[in-house]
Amino acid sequence: MLLKLLYELAQSRHLLDDLAFAPKAVRWIIELDDSGNLVGAGPQAAGDDKRGKEFRCPQTTRPKVAGGVAEFLADGLTAVFGLDPDPEARMPAKRRADRDANNTAKQADFWRQIEEAKKATAHPGLKAVLAFKRRMSELQPRLLRWGKAADATADAKPAWWLRTAGGSEVKLGPDNFTFRVNGQLLLEDEALRAYWRTVHANEIKTAREAFPKGLCLISGANGAPLAPTHNPKIQGVPNTPAFGAAIVSFDKPAFASYGFDQSLNAPASDEAATAYCVALNWLLDRADHSLRLGQTTLCFWAQENEASSGLFARLLNRPDPQSVAQFIRSPWAGIERELARRDRFCAITLAGNAGRVVVKHWLQVPLDQAVENFHQWFADLELFVPLRPQADAGKRRKPRDDSATPDKESIPPLAVFRLACTTVREAKDLPPDVPAQLYRAALEGTAPSTALIKPILDQLHSRLVRDEHYNLLFDESRFALLRLILNRNRKDSTMEIKTKLTADTDDPAYNCGRLLAVLAAAQAKAHEFKLEGAGVAERYFGTASVSPASVFPLILRLNRHHLKKISKSERFAGHERFLQEQIQNILTLFKPEQPGKPPVFPRTLDLQAQGRFALGFYQQSAEDEAARKPSSPTNPNPKPDN
Repeated sequence: MLLKLLYELAQSRHLLDDLAFAPKAVRWIIELDDSGNLVGAGPQAAGDDKRGKEFRCPQTTRPKVAGGVAEFLADGLTAVFGLDPDPEARMPAKRRADRDANNTAKQADFWRQIEEAKKATAHPGLKAVLAFKRRMSELQPRLLRWGKAADATADAKPAWWLRTAGGSEVKLGPDNFTFRVNGQLLLEDEALRAYWRTVHANEIKTAREAFPKGLCLISGANGAPLAPTHNPKIQGVPNTPAFGAAIVSFDKPAFASYGFDQSLNAPASDEAATAYCVALNWLLDRADHSLRLGQTTLCFWAQENEASSGLFARLLNRPDPQSVAQFIRSPWAGIERELARRDRFCAITLAGNAGRVVVKHWLQVPLDQAVENFHQWFADLELFVPLRPQADAGKRRKPRDDSATPDKESIPPLAVFRLACTTVREAKDLPPDVPAQLYRAALEGTAPSTALIKPILDQLHSRLVRDEHYNLLFDESRFALLRLILNRNRKDSTMEIKTKLTADTDDPAYNCGRLLAVLAAAQAKAHEFKLEGAGVAERYFGTASVSPASVFPLILRLNRHHLKKISKSERFAGHERFLQEQIQNILTLFKPEQPGKPPVFPRTLDLQAQGRFALGFYQQSAEDEAARKPSSPTNPNPKPDN
């Protein structure tokens, strides 16, 4: 069913109309005159960065597994010049011989294609390129050098160096070369593009004639040529090779049946297999259809309403406070509700495992339901925040390599990735199932597991204790996610966490958190906000959130000294009365065993109660911070500076 949805996506977006060409980065353009003479000292850079510029380049369908296959007009060092990327690499003699033979075959294939194209089209630009090839043996030593940079250290590794058009030397990587003749880039010449479409169609026809025939499980077509392997490879999924991986493949007898090997025991026509692979690559290559979440990637689309995908992408990836507020007010802005009732929203979570793409989860829901679920997601994450750090408003390029991890501090606090990172110390340690749970909660309206509460609180406690610069009022992500998890998993008898402080609840865990926040504020004021070392919050938060009865009597005794110190302070004298009133109002919410006896605190708190404790601590701190701010339209009656 999933592959059928992707097959239909490729058809509806016309992704199969011109498969003869695919985007590819080309870094170097070899500039020639009409006689094939090199213009300048060497090739010119196609773009400003090391990757070069992306062009729609000819793409062969011939399998490259066996080697010796080159692309038409645009390829790398080996195909154009016949050079090994690492001629000094140590390897067994037979392997070196095979590699050299493959390099020779690849260069021969590159120039054979240009020869055949010149015969078929009589294109003068190809004539110039072939003239350059005949002079290449004398030009190559001037253009390319194997060795180290002039100022390199003794332990530096050698590499290929290219002399550019300006005369400088540049170190080569896996760069692609192409040709421009008399100012005309051959990749963009319409006559050559038409020629390549014919070649590409013949390649497909020849390959399909040799394929076995059968029933396609994706399209339902009978007697269709079945693809032995599903191509093109899926690129851009974390933990897969740079050249891509397969989503359907079998390489062991245990995975095959009735003697079918490769992909034939999950039969798909070559057309359908190509379609779903192209559709997945199309999704992965677009920021409004995909989102990198740690070691997984989420792809999503609406079957008919293309604009809605961009909305979901923005609000999953970079939900700044203004856009979230606007979405909560008007979730249907820009989306026709009647169309949304008929449309379907689809999403798929992908992860990598060596040469395979793993489908971790996929969903298909009505688009109107997805919008409503998304609206509820942000409503459940809403939390009063008295302080909000300035976020980086610039767009960040989506990482494409396995090691790339976004800087989570530059991502808005309600982005799925930022929320998921509250469960781990380092973003690179994020398990794939955590972001998957969160985006399902956003799009399907599910409740994330309460098991996430423990790592969220563990990391909170760790930061309180170890990070002297930590301010929990800036940690909106952690407490917003905690609120959502608790509310979506709560029972009817359990307190619902509101967006702001709930001062009249009788929930003991929440009130214990509030009490610790006020006691910590009193200690800070007693030391005129110059306390060095751990305070009561840092010292007792972990124990108080698990076993309040064991520590609160002690902290309350310490608080008497803090209040007394405040009363003698020149700066804060008189504030102790307000603090004492705050503490007393909270203590009255705990029932004593007998009249006149001290309040009774809970002996232990379970995991969800510990979450309510943390939110009580946060919301009381947020309320007190807001009270310290000057009068404003949102805070017309500030309390004394406490």
